[in-house]
Amino acid sequence: MAAAQGWSKKYETAAAIPDSELPTEYDFRSIHDYDFTTAPRDQGHCGSCFTFGFIQAVEARLRLKSGKDVPKLSAQQVLSCNFLNEGCEGGWPHLNGYFMEHAHLVEESCAAYKASTKGQSCSKFSKCKPIAKVGQTRKVGGFGLGQVSERDIQKELLRNGPVSVEFQATKLFHTYKEGILTEEGVKGVAKLEQAA
Repeated sequence: MAAAQGWSKKYETAAAIPDSELPTEYDFRSIHDYDFTTAPRDQGHCGSCFTFGFIQAVEARLRLKSGKDVPKLSAQQVLSCNFLNEGCEGGWPHLNGYFMEHAHLVEESCAAYKASTKGQSCSKFSKCKPIAKVGQTRKVGGFGLGQVSERDIQKELLRNGPVSVEFQATKLFHTYKEGILTEEGVKGVAKLEQAA
């Protein structure tokens, strides 16, 4: 735990981390045998990946900041309550962040995931105990296109924890099984097959 928390103690901001200190590998699933992540969750037939990415980044950041295990947070409550997004029709993680700056997150046990927003009004969760609140939502590199670099993301991860990202999935995702997926197609499959 101390190794992961050391970055925030040593540097006041992510940008203050010198490039020369960036490790070649850093895996939040095993930092000195501690796993800051939670298991992937099934979104079912609902376009809620943007909410699951947000929720699981918040959970990992809470673990990193507090040094303790945190309860599983409810994706359903965020999905149903945040009128800035489109529920199962999609949305943006940063809009979940903005909304949760003015609301609170609750446990999954009080607001179980239904893979739907029909009949899941926000008032259903009014009796759920508040667990956490988002202090400030930021976009790494700002809001301009092309203003974020891999190093910016690396530094943010090191100091503050996992981030929620989005990208456009191409048709290549339908048939992807292994290798490195690039804009040009899958790379490295032959090497992987030879090694097996």
